[in-house]
Parts: sequence; structure tokens; C-alpha cells
Amino acid sequence: MADQQKAQKEYVSGWFEEVWNRSRREALDEMFPEDCILHDGGTEYRGATQFKVFYDALRTQLSEVRITPLDAISEGEMVCTRWSCTAKQSSTGRPVAFTGMVIVRFKDGRFAEGLQNWDQHGLLQQLEEATPKSVFQAAG
Repeated sequence: MADQQKAQKEYVSGWFEEVWNRSRREALDEMFPEDCILHDGGTEYRGATQFKVFYDALRTQLSEVRITPLDAISEGEMVCTRWSCTAKQSSTGRPVAFTGMVIVRFKDGRFAEGLQNWDQHGLLQQLEEATPKSVFQAAG
């Protein structure tokens, strides 16, 4: 059981390394099965095909993404990982940072379901601060 839990924690860390840190979009197809569902706040992504829409949108906004797993707890088929992210806003080069947590359920050694919560509001605030406001917005 301990070997399974260690392998599952390493799989989650590998996800962050391959998909986000190395920008390997093809790793989505390798690691996110089409029958897997990710609950991200009020949004659900079913399989790699749907997740790619989110991934591509975020990668357009952010460059030099670096996600660091901070803590991981594994029990049975579940892994909970707390992580931090640093990146740069693509249009300005301004650094941003935010944190999150994900709980992943495994089936047959692969992702079956994920429940993710991350500081999307904090990221959006940082991106808005980096975007120059028009004269009309500043006057309002």
C-alpha cells in the first residue's frame, strides 16, 4: 500500500512537472484520460480534450510557469497536493504568484477524478494590476 501511495504522489508531481513546468501539452493526452473529470470550482472538465481549452487559455496569459508541489498526503486511492505557482504575464512580463490545492482520485494507476481549488481571484487581480487602465476607467 505504501508503494502505491508513493507512486500516486509521484504521478501528481509528474503532472505538474510535465504539463505545466515543461509545457508539454501532449502530456495531457498521456496523463488525463478522457473518462476523467476535473472539478475546478464551478467548472468541470471531462478528459484531456476539454481541459486543453483551459490549459491553452491560461498558457496564453502566462509564460515561464513553475508549479511547485509543497505538501502531498495520500490515503488509499486519493492524493491531496498543496502547490504554489509562479509565472509571468505574457503581455507585460510582470511576475505573478498564486497557490492551490488538488485532491485526485486514482483508478488503475491513473487519474479518475480531481477536485481543484486555486486562487484564481488573486491571479486575476495581479493580471488586472499589470494592465494599463484607459482614461475612462481611471476617471470612473
